[in-house]
Amino acid sequence: MKSDTRSLVQINETGLGVDIDETLSWTVGRWAKEMQKLFGNPENLSAKEIVDKYSYTQNVPYWQSEKALKWMEEKRNSTKFQKELPLIENSNHFLNKINEIIPIAAYITIRPELVRAATRDWLQKNGFPMAPIICRPDKVPTKDANKWKAQVIEELYPKIVGFIDDSSSVIESLSKNYKGTIFHYNKTPIKTKLKVVNCKDWETIYEEVRKFFEKKYK
Repeated sequence: MKSDTRSLVQINETGLGVDIDETLSWTVGRWAKEMQKLFGNPENLSAKEIVDKYSYTQNVPYWQSEKALKWMEEKRNSTKFQKELPLIENSNHFLNKINEIIPIAAYITIRPELVRAATRDWLQKNGFPMAPIICRPDKVPTKDANKWKAQVIEELYPKIVGFIDDSSSVIESLSKNYKGTIFHYNKTPIKTKLKVVNCKDWETIYEEVRKFFEKKYK
């Protein structure tokens, strides 16, 4: 699978790449609330409890019916849905502080190209730094999305010197030769030989980025 980085022609600064879903927006929480109503909640869990237990909706065993999977795919392509996603608290505040240390060079997301404009609207509405948005091309199926994203991140190095992301799958899809720094926004640390900084919350991300980059970019 060959990635397509042609959309990066607008990037003029060296800086960080940033994920969106589960890093800036609590997408899975919104999905969980909707799917409880539509496809059942046999464990009688809150949306947060479902996310804490399963991490992502694709891991919830009773939401794997054909109808549920179709619903998820429809929401991935819904511009209206993207505009209504809840903000992860203080992610905008801390990302703006990070942008003062090292530029936010691009948002790199596995969202489909169809929702690029809605994604930009959401970022603007919530006061995030403006930067090019790299979305998954139509030719890349959802099942290959994280592999595609990892390849894009590798191809962009050293223009994109590192990235902020919640996904362990993206990190695991990177080659052992990747030289960038990964700020892994996840309560569950990942073990890898790559340069990964595990961060439990946005305050930790900010402090780790500051320690790593402040002297280099000031």
